[in-house]
Amino acid sequence: MAEIVDYVTFLRQAKVEVLNLRALKARREQALIEQRRRKRDLEDEKRAAEEDSRRTVKARREEIAGEYDRRISETQGKLRETKSSRGDAKGKGVKARIEAETALLRAENAELKEQTGVLFRKYYVPSFCNTWYYYAIYCPKWIEEYLVLILSAAVGLLLLPWVIYRLLPVSGILWAILVYLLFDAAFIGLFGLLGGYIREDHITPLSVGRELRDRIRKNRKEIRAIARSVRRDKNEDAYDLGEFDAEIARLDQEIADWNRKKEEALEVFDRETAAAVAGEIAAAHQGQLDQLSAACEEKARELAGLEEDIREKERLLEETYAPRVGREFLDPERLDGLLEIMEGKHITSLSEALSEYRQTHT
Repeated sequence: MAEIVDYVTFLRQAKVEVLNLRALKARREQALIEQRRRKRDLEDEKRAAEEDSRRTVKARREEIAGEYDRRISETQGKLRETKSSRGDAKGKGVKARIEAETALLRAENAELKEQTGVLFRKYYVPSFCNTWYYYAIYCPKWIEEYLVLILSAAVGLLLLPWVIYRLLPVSGILWAILVYLLFDAAFIGLFGLLGGYIREDHITPLSVGRELRDRIRKNRKEIRAIARSVRRDKNEDAYDLGEFDAEIARLDQEIADWNRKKEEALEVFDRETAAAVAGEIAAAHQGQLDQLSAACEEKARELAGLEEDIREKERLLEETYAPRVGREFLDPERLDGLLEIMEGKHITSLSEALSEYRQTHT
């Protein structure tokens, strides 16, 4: 190690080297920040390219599928219309068949109704007696007629007296009992008087009317049975639906063909076209990716050069200045303090200056 004569100059050179090292480290920190930013930009561009590729491939695939789906949907619409028309045609055929197979029964019922009307007019029976409700009230025979009788009695004997009682300006249990007794007595009396009077005077036509109504009821049951049988009949040959069936079969086959073609087109796209589309998107982004990658490499080289300069500078300080000054004094502020002591007090010995500094800064 060479002997140093001018320690002031030596310390000034040490300060310059320390400041240079500090500047190099600051440049390194700035370069690291810039390198991280460029790496983020490069990663962002890669993700953008991948997303653009994924989105474009998906959109192209959906376009292909959408075109086939549109054609399939149109054919399915025609199929629904054809099936609806077939249903309408079958419904009309079933209706016509029911009308044909029940024509005699319906004609007989019309004749029986006419006979009943003639009979009641001949014996001057009131017209309201020739109703289903009258026979249910005064001449019940079937279960539905007994149900109507019970319901009518409940309304007449229970509900109507309650309504009348609620409309009266008085209240109380005695008034309620009185209203029920009076109204029910009047109701039962009127019911019995009216029914007994008519039945006594017209017992014969009413009995014949009962028989005619029973025959009509029986015919109606047969008509309903025939209608059910016709509707449940699986044989559709009588309705001439062959044209509809042929069209339905054709449309079903057309839908199957479109579905097959769709699957084949999508398989070709997935196997060949998707890679080509992805390649086009990648090529469109490659220029920007190359530019960003080059910028990252350039910054990496700059950092490598700075790291080498820093190592050289640290080695210089460690080998040249640290042995004489000490590592703790390789600081611009402390070196300034040493220079101030040596220049201000005209001290030429570095050891004296170091001792003086330690004494004044303890």
